[in-house]
Amino acid sequence: MHRRRFIELGLAASALAGTVSARDDRYRPGGPWAPNERAVNYSGYLDNDQLGERLRRIDERSDRVDLERIGESAGRGDPIWEVTVGDGDERVHIINQIHGDEPTGAEAMVEILQRLATGSAAEIDRILDELTITIVPRVNPDGANFVGDDGLGDNGEFRQRRYNTSTWADDDSRYANANSYAYNLDVPGYDLNRGFSIVPGFEPFDEPEEWWTVVDEEANLGYLDVPVDQVPLDLKDGDPYDELWSAGLNLNPETRAVTESFLAADPDWALTHHHQGPTAVPEAPDGNSGPQWQSIMSVMAPYGPTYANLEGVDYAPYVAEGNPFMSVDAQTRSLQLAGLVPERMDQFGRGRLDTITRYAYGPLWGSYLDALCPQTDAAGALYEVSHQSDDRGQKALGTMVKVSVEGIMATFERIADGSIHDVDETTYFDLPIPEGIDNPHDERGSSSRRR
Repeated sequence: MHRRRFIELGLAASALAGTVSARDDRYRPGGPWAPNERAVNYSGYLDNDQLGERLRRIDERSDRVDLERIGESAGRGDPIWEVTVGDGDERVHIINQIHGDEPTGAEAMVEILQRLATGSAAEIDRILDELTITIVPRVNPDGANFVGDDGLGDNGEFRQRRYNTSTWADDDSRYANANSYAYNLDVPGYDLNRGFSIVPGFEPFDEPEEWWTVVDEEANLGYLDVPVDQVPLDLKDGDPYDELWSAGLNLNPETRAVTESFLAADPDWALTHHHQGPTAVPEAPDGNSGPQWQSIMSVMAPYGPTYANLEGVDYAPYVAEGNPFMSVDAQTRSLQLAGLVPERMDQFGRGRLDTITRYAYGPLWGSYLDALCPQTDAAGALYEVSHQSDDRGQKALGTMVKVSVEGIMATFERIADGSIHDVDETTYFDLPIPEGIDNPHDERGSSSRRR
């Protein structure tokens, strides 16, 4: 295969072709990198007001959609929206932009909702008939709309950041969760995807002191490690752990709103959309003598001991035994969710969109998937498009939205027509684990695990 570079996709992308200069040794496709922070232009993303307005328009123009405000963010007090579409028996729950600097999911949801609200294709009708889809387009309005020095005003520099805007107080919990609370930022906040509780109805201070491992007495930082026998959920696939490490506290209004939304939806399937750092497919395609290909997106499925012990699988060292609170059926369906995405992208031929990799799984007990999927025995999957917003600005937005829309719509279609169960779940493990790569203009260096 000849070296190629790819024309950046708009929301309605088409042909993907070109050449790369032999002297260009940067990673392709996916370059060039933003040369500095001034190259990042956040005007390409919907701010909170614009997102709300787009959702209201869709709601007003279609009787298929139900729009509801389910909460507000901790710092700015901006709305957290929930959209429900369809009235089928199979129930799907989706959250997006739980990290404020990971905006593509929210952008993709607007396009998907427009299709579902107004489309007339047979596939759309089947989705609406077979599925009830509950979407939280943006979980973290604070991080998405961080403005000025404190993130709360309407004037000043607009930028995005991972965390919400919230200060931990002594009466919130015995200690701040060291795996979630960003105490070293100029403006404090929480990593919301470390804040969900696997203990239904968990309320801080109800837990014994000995569940905490304190790592910073002065800052009152610690890890909440919950004994497995104190989790009021059934173990469905073995009993591999004595305790669950770094459990979430469900302190934030954002995680509380999502938890209530999830439990009310009672989903069979759960999806969450994120961004990862810049990554590359480990091996260049056959015959490609040029630089490594960047991965457009990684997919991840949570699973338990049954799939964590397959022979010949390249696991990450932190997978342990996975999540034993998920039934084997839910694990299988999770792997099928992740495995169908590369199948969909293969339809585009050899190009930018089919560079799908496997985001290596290890349980995060405060995350949306690991904490909430066991509550309803839902299958789960995570999409991680490459690059944070401050890596690329809006330059690659069209490409990332395109791959997100295609993957999520394929998921809806295959759940709706039942062909999701035809996916060989073990093909997920055939996907390569991507390699982190360095942005030559970024002092932070190589990409990091982001989920």
